Amino acid sequence: MKMHSLALALTATVLTAPAAAAEDEALSVEVHYSDLDLTSEAGQKQLDRRLERAAREVCRVDEKVVGSYMRPRHSRECYLEARRQLNQEFAQLVSRKKMAGG
Repeated sequence: MKMHSLALALTATVLTAPAAAAEDEALSVEVHYSDLDLTSEAGQKQLDRRLERAAREVCRVDEKVVGSYMRPRHSRECYLEARRQLNQEFAQLVSRKKMAGG
């Protein structure tokens, strides 16, 4: 079975703030890419945009915090770790697709 999506799941253990620990839930977002040609630059850019949105959603980066324009520290840390992991997976996926010829 070919994998045509990446699942981004980050548990509350990644989140270091005490408030986040109280939420103790794992959020996940599935990112589909079967419609993309990952051997092309355009397809790769589109997948990167999807991964960016997924990381921001899972880490609640765009969530508004009452009384502050700054993102909570745990959201920033979660986002940076998610992007690090996703960048590795992205590179491996693109490499496999190029080697397989699409």
